[in-house]
Amino acid sequence: MKLLLLFLLLPSLTLAQARRQPTPAQLSRPAGTINEQPRFGGQPKTAAQLASDAEFIQDAVRRSNRSARETALLYVRFGWSYLKADNPITAIKRFNQAWLLDSTLADVYYGFSAFLQHQQRKAEADQYLRMGQRHDVDNESLVRYYSNLAYGHAQRREYAEAIATNEKILVLDANNAYAYAWSGRWYMQQDTAKARAYLTRAVQLDPQDTTSFLNRGWLAFGQKRYPAAIADYSEAIRLNPRYISAYANRALAYTEQQNYAAAIADWQSCLQLVPPRDKAPLFGTIGELQLKMNDKPGACENLRLALQWGLEPPTEKQVRKLVKENCR
Repeated sequence: MKLLLLFLLLPSLTLAQARRQPTPAQLSRPAGTINEQPRFGGQPKTAAQLASDAEFIQDAVRRSNRSARETALLYVRFGWSYLKADNPITAIKRFNQAWLLDSTLADVYYGFSAFLQHQQRKAEADQYLRMGQRHDVDNESLVRYYSNLAYGHAQRREYAEAIATNEKILVLDANNAYAYAWSGRWYMQQDTAKARAYLTRAVQLDPQDTTSFLNRGWLAFGQKRYPAAIADYSEAIRLNPRYISAYANRALAYTEQQNYAAAIADWQSCLQLVPPRDKAPLFGTIGELQLKMNDKPGACENLRLALQWGLEPPTEKQVRKLVKENCR
């Protein structure tokens, strides 16, 4: 079963707000020039452009209801989201806006460095990396920088590069649970021993990390270590009683152990959590397991419910065959 993980959480200022229409003064800037270079290319600005900058700063701080520094961090995150989406031009505009809000923020310079790396301008990228480090006393921003780079590599399926970047985080912060969790996930398809070691360290550092418990359970399931898989899935469910993936994976592990009653209980939990469009195959699965338990009345009821809720044609054909063979 594929595991879906979600990563960038933005505060209340939204991308839609960041895309607001420019002011007349902003429209006066030459297109494709200073606004598409770090720190506006170091070029002098007209009075209208300076007035537009001041208006932007005031408006951005007001809308975010945060300090200029905190608002700058929001715009850095916007920049990273666009860069990860392979939209570097919009990314650099957001990084420049962050620089206007706080030119002493290390994250801004790391954003410039990432943009320049994307443009394959390595010497300039290294220069901005060093500039960021001058503003980054405790390396906290550098850890965020490497985290974003690693995630960008992973989005491009460059998992070796993502893991190598995470190792830089661990040099700076040996107890970074986030780096262990993600490296563990990226190792899952190539080195299960390392994946397990990293995921185990992740949950040791962050015992609330439900996703790492789920992923470690998935590893154990793949190795047919069903009791270990069930233990990890159960811990994920204890931490999050609405964790559908954990219930579904645990149901599969129980099925492999031929503990059909426990599997059915987990699929029934899934039924309570999934949207209506996903209920039909769950009814079908429960019905099939009930047939294995020789509970034909219960099986027939659930198989008919699966047909009522609507199945894909190949599955529908299979379920109709089971109904014909087992139900009057």
